[in-house]
Amino acid sequence: MKKFINWCCIISLIFLFTSCSLNENPQSEFSKDKALSNSELIYVNTVANLYTAISNGLYGELNSIQMLNELTSDEALIPGREGDWVDGGKWENLFLHNFESSVNIYSNIWNYLYKVIALCNSSIDNLESIKGTNTNAEKYIYEVRALRAIYYYYTMDLFAQIPLVTSSKQSISDVAQSNRSEVFKFITNELSDCLPHLSTDPSQHRGEYYGRITKAVAFMYMAKCALNAPIYTIDDTSPTSYQTFAGNDLSGACKASETLGKIVSESGKKINITVDGTSRNAWETVIYCVNQIKDLGYSLETNYTDNFMVSNDNSVENIFTRPDDDNTYKLFDMNLYYSIHYNHGNAMGYQGGNGQCATVQQMNTLHYGKTDQDPRLSLNYYTGTDYIKDTGNKLVNDGATDKNLEYLPLSVVVDFKAGSDAHIVKCAGARFKKYEFDKSSSILGDINNDLVIMRYGDALLMKAEAEYRMGEKGKALTDINIIRNRVGATERTILTLNDILDERAAELAWEGVRRQDEIRFCTFTQPTADRYAGVWHNAVADDYKNDTQGYTVVFPIPYTVINLNNNLSQNPGYLK
Repeated sequence: MKKFINWCCIISLIFLFTSCSLNENPQSEFSKDKALSNSELIYVNTVANLYTAISNGLYGELNSIQMLNELTSDEALIPGREGDWVDGGKWENLFLHNFESSVNIYSNIWNYLYKVIALCNSSIDNLESIKGTNTNAEKYIYEVRALRAIYYYYTMDLFAQIPLVTSSKQSISDVAQSNRSEVFKFITNELSDCLPHLSTDPSQHRGEYYGRITKAVAFMYMAKCALNAPIYTIDDTSPTSYQTFAGNDLSGACKASETLGKIVSESGKKINITVDGTSRNAWETVIYCVNQIKDLGYSLETNYTDNFMVSNDNSVENIFTRPDDDNTYKLFDMNLYYSIHYNHGNAMGYQGGNGQCATVQQMNTLHYGKTDQDPRLSLNYYTGTDYIKDTGNKLVNDGATDKNLEYLPLSVVVDFKAGSDAHIVKCAGARFKKYEFDKSSSILGDINNDLVIMRYGDALLMKAEAEYRMGEKGKALTDINIIRNRVGATERTILTLNDILDERAAELAWEGVRRQDEIRFCTFTQPTADRYAGVWHNAVADDYKNDTQGYTVVFPIPYTVINLNNNLSQNPGYLK
């Protein structure tokens, strides 16, 4: 029997069957025996409910992990448009790396992550109790353990030293902080242990494993762990513990350094990870995992845009997606709505929020307006009057001006001063375009495009980076050019670390990986064309200060969490 995940119908069962707070043990609200009385109920109450919980916390909303990784990077921002989108300064503070000033965002994400982890723990405990009498219980346990490992991956990536809770029977008084390397080891060991028992079915296609954790998904997350292993294995708790990753380019160009990159590369060669019974260094692990994904049938789509179409559940490139449709799953992707101009949205029969947009730095990276402009710029962003393809007409900007709407990619700033040109204020910044506009959507944001979390294009770029860091630059160049040839970009003849970072910016725009990439390439803390000492910002935001210690590569643990648990300590560099 095919087990489609009815995310809408099952959502209520989460709260009936189990609590999801770290402050208490999950409690059953109805008979456990009844909830686990047959195979269908076992699946619904121990597996399907977990995928329901993924919801919008991972991707698709401003307060999601995807946007936290975008809006703190050099790729995207939400400018203050003369009071519009200022929101108490939280978006500007995120972009200016004043992370202590936006703690409510981290609290929401922390609570979301541990909610899913707590649900996984409860499911595992319940499945263990029936393992001897149900033939499906053991394979479900491996699937849920892999999902829990993935959520610990996100938690460890954002917050570094975190509580490691592996049972619903643990009380809050038992929860202590684990070293980052300990959590990293737990994640990689769990994925390695679960991999042989996961399905080889495609997760991105409709069927029994649609939207679920499969072998390819686990290999992808293992590769992500290995790729960032030099960061994830640091246990030093001084304010300078991540100083290696504080870049030294203060020019505003924000280029990756080969010297710093070599330190990271050498570190990865000394970190060993075991997959499929063999120990390899971090970069070898990346290459091995990507090769396994390829052997499972994944490859690049002929057309880049096919991965983001309304009917993208047929993609051979997408590895892990969040199923979306306006009948069964009813989840939301608000990126298009939040980004485009109001009148652009209205003309498409949609809405527009006129918020998030690309930075000038991103436009420079993609060579906007130059003869060698990257072809993916026009696939990922609205610039100029590109919107005419959607609307068929030029649009008036707004009532404040009689100028036509024209997106101005190089005019965006952190905050517009009072009295700025109204046309520029409303039109500045290239806007989100990546996903095909779903004209059939009847509810705002309730689209039929599955939201792409992991895909083979990213995997191949990861492999190229690992090859480069292993000294196999010829192989890396070949893989980079495979990616470039797909979109008709001119082949590269030489390759640097900064070229690889730029390639990831072009290929993976808006896909929620940029902060992580910048940290690994030692550019995250550097000033950019948009973010530099003295940059104008709204009075409710704080000044940007260049972090030379590297502590901002992790976020502060929410103060509300620390106040509830005396076992936890704040991350270095932040107020206690």
